[in-house]
Amino acid sequence: MNLFYDSILTFRGIFDYNRFLSRSQFFTNDQIIDYQKYHLKKLLIHCQLHIPWYSKKFRQFDINAHSSDPFRELSKLPILTKDEVLLNHSDFFNVNFLNKSLKFHTSGTTGQPLLSYTSSNQWIKEQGCIWRQWKWADYSFRDRIAIFRSYSPDANEPLIKLDRLKNWCYFSVFNMDDTSLKKYFDFLDKWKPHFLRAYPSSLLLLSQYALKHNRHIPSLKAAFVASESLHPDLRGIVDRAFNIPVFDHYGQAETTCMFHDCEEHKGMHVDWEYGYVELLKSNNSPHCNIIATNLHNLAMPLLRYDTGDITDSEWKSCSCKRTSPVINKIFGRQDDFIFSSDGSKISTVNIYTFFSKFSEIKRFQIVQNRIGYLNITISLHSDLNNQSNLNSLENRIYSYFTSFSGLKISTAYSEDWIQSPEGKFSSFIQRSI
Repeated sequence: MNLFYDSILTFRGIFDYNRFLSRSQFFTNDQIIDYQKYHLKKLLIHCQLHIPWYSKKFRQFDINAHSSDPFRELSKLPILTKDEVLLNHSDFFNVNFLNKSLKFHTSGTTGQPLLSYTSSNQWIKEQGCIWRQWKWADYSFRDRIAIFRSYSPDANEPLIKLDRLKNWCYFSVFNMDDTSLKKYFDFLDKWKPHFLRAYPSSLLLLSQYALKHNRHIPSLKAAFVASESLHPDLRGIVDRAFNIPVFDHYGQAETTCMFHDCEEHKGMHVDWEYGYVELLKSNNSPHCNIIATNLHNLAMPLLRYDTGDITDSEWKSCSCKRTSPVINKIFGRQDDFIFSSDGSKISTVNIYTFFSKFSEIKRFQIVQNRIGYLNITISLHSDLNNQSNLNSLENRIYSYFTSFSGLKISTAYSEDWIQSPEGKFSSFIQRSI
């Protein structure tokens, strides 16, 4: 994205927070419904007139875009899947609206990257909602932020890059070995950041290094994480390492919905000003699928889009007194299952719990390319990397995985990880099988 254009949209997002979002977090239920009804009706009319996919679908399902009850009309549409968007991609936008839109790619670690277009209005709302969460964490304009995400330096670029305009500093998450981490902490000691912004995986490595080498950063107030699942144990590890809270953020490249963790850390507030979210029960499951509609995206609107993510709760309220509805957590994707040799599914939650018991493991990554087989890459703390430990570790891992319907595994000890171009790291990657 053009830096100047990005800065303009960010400042417009801050203005939207000051003008509206700082107040709307305390709106009554009737006010929330009125707001969403107004913007949803506008979106339906726009889709009928300008988006080929919806022009056809509205006729097929007898949808009246001008109805006084847009929620009812929206509910007539079937759930939209990522596969449908991929197969009919050009029908989901009108080229006349793409000139000033922003382009985003999903990471594609499952083999299905998706190009989405986001209009400036949706992006402004996103920046305003993010700013609102930062204010919950006591952020002030131009507070120093150390960023351990999204920076992929070229061969001639440094591992540490300072953005003096925003007062942010970027660190390469592709270099998180002990040598690089020492360099990062030496810089942070002098620069004295107020906040960390990171992937959960990179924040974990920072915290582990800080605990191991007794490196503290007293200037820190909080950490913001996003783009990867937040393991429940990470908050405690970060608290021990830096004595700061962790604020979680959920969003996606498709820009259909966002959720934010407030200072109570008892759930995720939906940003209802940004998208309309439905929680739909799965068949024979206690979990709900997160289905979302982006309220302001004129470039590539997605209506009743299946985000692929699930939650373990229905809507509830928060003790912070904000009226935005809350869910307990977003704890994994509905396709986050390992397929054993007999075709049965194994929840990856079990796998994470198993690996968390190994104090000698610094990081792990599991890749499943075919049913019944797993490739596991493991990184150990250097002082535990000896043959006796390796033999014991491998025996325990093989014993555990073979108990699941004869899963066959291969292990490798390496720091060579599969990461997205932005540096996202996933502990479990399932290719199309």
